[in-house]
Amino acid sequence: MDHHCVKCNVCHLFYDVTKNSPYINKCSKCYHKEYYQRNKEKIKESSKEWNQNNKEKSKKSCEKWRRNNKEYYQKYNQKQSGWRKSEKGKKSHRIANWKKNGLICENYDEVYELWLDSTHCSKCGCQYTKQNRKCMDHCHTTGRFRSIVCHKCNMNMLDKAIRKDNISGHKNVRYIKRENKYQYKKVYYGKEIRSKRFKILSDCLCFKFIMLLRLKAGHFD
Repeated sequence: MDHHCVKCNVCHLFYDVTKNSPYINKCSKCYHKEYYQRNKEKIKESSKEWNQNNKEKSKKSCEKWRRNNKEYYQKYNQKQSGWRKSEKGKKSHRIANWKKNGLICENYDEVYELWLDSTHCSKCGCQYTKQNRKCMDHCHTTGRFRSIVCHKCNMNMLDKAIRKDNISGHKNVRYIKRENKYQYKKVYYGKEIRSKRFKILSDCLCFKFIMLLRLKAGHFD
């Protein structure tokens, strides 16, 4: 009896199936490959569910695989780093970050071309630097693309988007239930600007207005 597979022509132990099955003359590797190709979606869904329900086990299995396959993992990282440095990799990485931030657009290629061509801010007209880098400005409520501006203009852009858990109804103004007070809080270039706690909302809004004027004047550079 011939124990060679029909597809790969290698002598393997055959998969235990019935005589009526079409996989009677195929090895276990070829059988599993065809089964995976026919049921890709089911296997992916089941694997996602298992990973969500067993996060600790999945982490441990990944760590074991990396320890046992260090050479393969290093080669994979080298390929990924080379792909990210290429033009296609940079483009896909940039567009993926825009999508995570909430940009909704029909043509992402056009926005990327505008981002490459722009050398000065469309709002203040300043030239881009390492400290004041280039940014994509969009509406946080609708996701519509506005323009390409510098980091300062993007941070100082007033938006109508307010978080759902914000009881005060004003952006960057939080309400403290325990003390029944209001506080203004904002992060600007990694520096946290925080006011004292006001009993009246109007006092906190006046402080916010003064801080926005100081930010536009550039006192926090």
